[in-house]
Amino acid sequence: MATAQFRLFQPPETDRGDAPRTLSVEIFVQPRFSQLELSSVNAVLEVANDVQDRVRFEWSFVSDMPGLVANGNFMVRAEPAIEAEFLKDCMIIIGGEECAAQVWMKRVRAMQRLNRPVVLFSDAATEFVKAGGNGSQPATTHWRDIPILNEIGDFTTLTTHLGEYGNGTLTCAGRGHAMEAVFTLVSDLLGPHERAEMAALLILDGIRGFHRDQPKGHAQGNTFLEGPVKRAIHLMEETIEEPLPITELVKRIGVSSRQLERLFRIQLGSSPAKTYKMIRLKRARSLLTETRMPMIDVALACGFASVSSMSKAFRQAFGMPPNSLRTKQRASE
Repeated sequence: MATAQFRLFQPPETDRGDAPRTLSVEIFVQPRFSQLELSSVNAVLEVANDVQDRVRFEWSFVSDMPGLVANGNFMVRAEPAIEAEFLKDCMIIIGGEECAAQVWMKRVRAMQRLNRPVVLFSDAATEFVKAGGNGSQPATTHWRDIPILNEIGDFTTLTTHLGEYGNGTLTCAGRGHAMEAVFTLVSDLLGPHERAEMAALLILDGIRGFHRDQPKGHAQGNTFLEGPVKRAIHLMEETIEEPLPITELVKRIGVSSRQLERLFRIQLGSSPAKTYKMIRLKRARSLLTETRMPMIDVALACGFASVSSMSKAFRQAFGMPPNSLRTKQRASE
């Protein structure tokens, strides 16, 4: 597969004890960046420097809003991004709630022209796909955004893999997979012993390859949910548009209504009905903020008979009506 051929950098040309090769990394951040992804990238690069001395990684933060860039109390000092100037050996774009492709796409294009690798995590990968950055090449993003992208366009090359490589660019699920992804890319430059030491220091038991499918939704790949609860949530996520009655849900799972209710209370602290409604409302919230679908279409896509019924449930769950959320989102664009 193409993804397996992706390298963050070319291996050093010599291993004769010469001065270590220095490789520079640009980490592009925007306000409300993903703390998890940023911490993962930092951790892997630091440990890679600790376990060997043939290759030294240097990294700096860049942003279209230079100075202190923050997500809550977590702040980094970023240098200004000047269109396609001062490019590094590699560019990593961190996802986040205010990720906007128009401010970093010129840098991505410049990196591609120079055949230098670009890595985009989660929200950044989503924005890259929306902007048509992958062209006809395969791409992926966090599973949460894949249904949204499929609602707003015909992205035929979009996959559910953990990572996809095309045209010098790696799109990746990010979030909890960010550390594994950077580990995989950096470890190409290290020997087996160094890779083993890195994994031990980072407490990584195993590395999932980019070709692996992501666990999609709460039910898949979740070791915290067990048996009937896991199967029930999987069914709920598969039937958002046409919700099943709880009586039909328990029939398909093969348990009684009372037993399922008890298991949901134990494992999730909620009832099956409330959990089902919240899954649908979260999908509605994503469609409202990420698409321009008419309100009635959002309601029907999320299993509500009318806009008024969705609005009532939405206000109870999130403290505001859906039209207010959409207005607020558009005002920030």
